[in-house]
Amino acid sequence: EYQNKYYNGEIIYMGKNTEIIFIRHGETDFNRARLYFGHLDPDLNKTGVEQLRKTKILFEKREKMPDVVFSSDLKRCSQSMEILEIDEEIEKNLTEDLREINFGIFEGKTYEEIKSEYPEKVEKMINDWRNFKADKGESINEMMLRVAEKMDKIINQHRNKKILVVAHAGVIQALTSYYLFGNLDGYWKFKINNGSITKLHVMEDGYTYFEYINLT
Repeated sequence: EYQNKYYNGEIIYMGKNTEIIFIRHGETDFNRARLYFGHLDPDLNKTGVEQLRKTKILFEKREKMPDVVFSSDLKRCSQSMEILEIDEEIEKNLTEDLREINFGIFEGKTYEEIKSEYPEKVEKMINDWRNFKADKGESINEMMLRVAEKMDKIINQHRNKKILVVAHAGVIQALTSYYLFGNLDGYWKFKINNGSITKLHVMEDGYTYFEYINLT
């Protein structure tokens, strides 16, 4: 497809663009329990399965089939990808590079439990949320750099194609902020619901814009 920029009412021709469709996985019991979990690997629950069935209908109504699919290798994403029933002839890739942030020793705990067990760490997390990382985990900034490096490679390898990415809320929030601001300034500005769809365009000159965010 061909897109155009508008400056002062004038249309500036831009040429082809790469489309990236992000879909967040469906709900798990860990989501429902409001646990901190990134690299833990629960299955979708019944609600999560139903969410992705609805996402499948919405996706097929709004978008053509992608040229290639990438997904986090964790089960909540790979199961979501399967429910979307993308044509079997389309290339599908599972990668750990698109996993959610690793919460380290916080994994599997509620905020209340973490605050009770690690009050000093919670204070540090609040005061420097970009760079704080729990023991054996990673920071939000490290996660953003990890997933942005992977997405930049994917985009460069599939220019002017439609790319479907099934991933996690934190990953999609980080990438949304990265492609809009080049950093984490927008990380907390976007809500990404389970099963939601977000669409990014990357133009040949590197200009990026979002067609929609968190569509359900």
